[in-house]
Amino acid sequence: MMPRFSFRNVCCLVATLGILLIEAEASLAQIPTLEQLAGEWQDAASVRAFPALNNTLGAAQARQGVLALTNVSFPPITMAHDTGALLIDGQAPKLEQVRWFPYQVLRRGTAGDITIDSAIRMPYEARGLLFHVVLTNTAASSRSFEVKINLSANTSRHDRWGYVIPKDENPHPFSARAVDEGRSLVLDNSQDKLANCFSFARNPDMLSAHEGSGVAIWHITLQKGASLSFDYALAVGSEERDVHNLAKDWATHFSTAFEQVQRDWQIRFDAMFKPKNPYFSGHLPTLVTTDEQLRRVYYMSVVSLLSVFRTGFPVAPRVYVSNSPEYDATMMYFWDTREWATVLALVDPVMLKEYLRSWLSKGIYNGYAEEFLTGTLQGPWYSANDLSIFILLNSYLNVTDDHSFLSERINSKTVLEHMDSIATHWQKLVRPGRTLADYGEASNLLECVPSYINEVPSFNAANVWMMRRVAVLQAGAGNEARARELRTDADRLLPAVLGLYDPGQGVWDSLHRDGTRAQVRHIFDFATIGLSIAKDLPPKTQQQTTAFVESELLTDHWMRALSLRDSEAAESDRPDHGPMGAFSAWPAETIAVLCEFGEFDQALGFLHRISDVTFEGPFSQARELLGRTPDAAVRIASRGSQTYNASNGGAFAETIIRELFGYQPDLLSHSLVFDTRTRGFEGQLLNVRQGNRLYTITSGDGGIKIAYSESPSKPTKSTRGIDRQGSAAKQSGRVLLAPPAEFP
Repeated sequence: MMPRFSFRNVCCLVATLGILLIEAEASLAQIPTLEQLAGEWQDAASVRAFPALNNTLGAAQARQGVLALTNVSFPPITMAHDTGALLIDGQAPKLEQVRWFPYQVLRRGTAGDITIDSAIRMPYEARGLLFHVVLTNTAASSRSFEVKINLSANTSRHDRWGYVIPKDENPHPFSARAVDEGRSLVLDNSQDKLANCFSFARNPDMLSAHEGSGVAIWHITLQKGASLSFDYALAVGSEERDVHNLAKDWATHFSTAFEQVQRDWQIRFDAMFKPKNPYFSGHLPTLVTTDEQLRRVYYMSVVSLLSVFRTGFPVAPRVYVSNSPEYDATMMYFWDTREWATVLALVDPVMLKEYLRSWLSKGIYNGYAEEFLTGTLQGPWYSANDLSIFILLNSYLNVTDDHSFLSERINSKTVLEHMDSIATHWQKLVRPGRTLADYGEASNLLECVPSYINEVPSFNAANVWMMRRVAVLQAGAGNEARARELRTDADRLLPAVLGLYDPGQGVWDSLHRDGTRAQVRHIFDFATIGLSIAKDLPPKTQQQTTAFVESELLTDHWMRALSLRDSEAAESDRPDHGPMGAFSAWPAETIAVLCEFGEFDQALGFLHRISDVTFEGPFSQARELLGRTPDAAVRIASRGSQTYNASNGGAFAETIIRELFGYQPDLLSHSLVFDTRTRGFEGQLLNVRQGNRLYTITSGDGGIKIAYSESPSKPTKSTRGIDRQGSAAKQSGRVLLAPPAEFP
């Protein structure tokens, strides 16, 4: 029987479809192109870390010079040395400028009156590289010269990785031979079943093969102002025939392959914001705002995550490695991943659930990261493990509304029992006669700052929050007696944590095993305590701690993790945790705490200031201050074993979603936003998901408001506290969710 539609129903249906199409088009229009997010040209002499390339299978990094790449890896394959330099008349050109794009690295240099411009890209889902080089004669007359490109691609296979990327400095010898009538160079290591191939779009005048390498040479004459390009490809792999065919095909259709890289990156980036996209199990909200600095920080944060997105590991279909390309290129650290827990729960909840199952089953005290070539945990137990895993579990549950996961058994415990054990694990770390948990030495905490050891306030404050949260979950499961025990334990621990505050200083003390107190002027206490027990801090404490951060840690364009006034500053000079820079998550967490304290103007002002750093490149593991004054220049850090790409940059999107827009869902209370106060900026988050419903969150003069998207086929149910304009139920200050309904 055909359904009957009234004229009114048809009109309503058409109108609703029209609204949804308009919203979809508006959403897509707000997503920037990756070209718009590119960095600006940088003076090569001023950079501390050269730009990196990434695709879904691996990474590489520019180095000094106009062409060569280093740190090339496509797990499990790595390249021991660089890909070969370019020489003009036997001399290396001077590198003058570099520029980062998400999908390419640009370099510019000179050799006398010859300018060299290079652009290098990675095919998005293949083991390879595409090199585009343009030479221009800037002399007043014609110039004749020799161009030589050294060709090196000796690789090795490593089935077990860790913090340091394995490189075989003396691999089994590769044979080299020129093929395709001097157009391609095949490098083969039959003993290790490895092969690589260079192939040129323009035949070299001479292509010579040597042991494990080769040289391509052209003899060029350029008229005044004339330019000439050289395009070639490198394929990396195992089978000689496969890499030969792949490199040859890329070189034959070089322009098409080169342009496709940008399209593939943009398609994947756009998909991160599209409900029901084919690449991720979820999606992120689209940010709409006229605040260009806020907009850039948000989308650059997401780009930073896409740069570490991998699909080539055998034990998981999608992995977001914590760092790349210098270190950790196969690992997800618990700590780094929890910095963007809500973002991960939104964009890829299926994978977050699988990671959590894996980590709980393997035992979170048996390492601090999972290595995804083998699926094993790496490293020792780390002090941050409890809080990190707990935040990830809590975020997954709240965003997905997956109540059933709480009762799922992993290693004979339900997830709720795991959360209870994690929240109370601190009790095993309390020394006889003491109250607070002892988290060990510097190597187990910040890895620097020798005074930040033993009974630190940060993780002990987090224990209070975790126990309170489990109490809510236990009560929701009907275990009120256990909930009372947890609340009692939290209430007993809280005064001891607050007792570590140093009144008037705005900082906290660590309590050492010999009973001495050590004042530590670090961001970590401000961030962790402020995000755990903000409401337990007296207004005066909030004001003093904020004043400390603003006067001693924040700079004009970034921040320092440790105050220059700290007694251990001279012994703690690491760009991520010391006085001359900061781990990229620290500014994001600082903004989050300022929001928790209600200091929205300061939070937004700091975010605006740090937006400048994104014109160098993505959010890296850390940025370094090049001077001690507040106006010091800021650069992506390399010293101290830092990496160019890092997942912790996702913390900025986390803070924008959770704090500036207030999205803090709760699966038990059916609430979406706990704080609806005015934020001081206008903007919207479109397609914000909680459970199986989509919402729009709006920030404006009237504070935070919420409306939910309606399905044209399934009418929306009662809003339970949200009117059609999204105003909140006033009695609690929280915005309540509608009852769950399937979103088509």
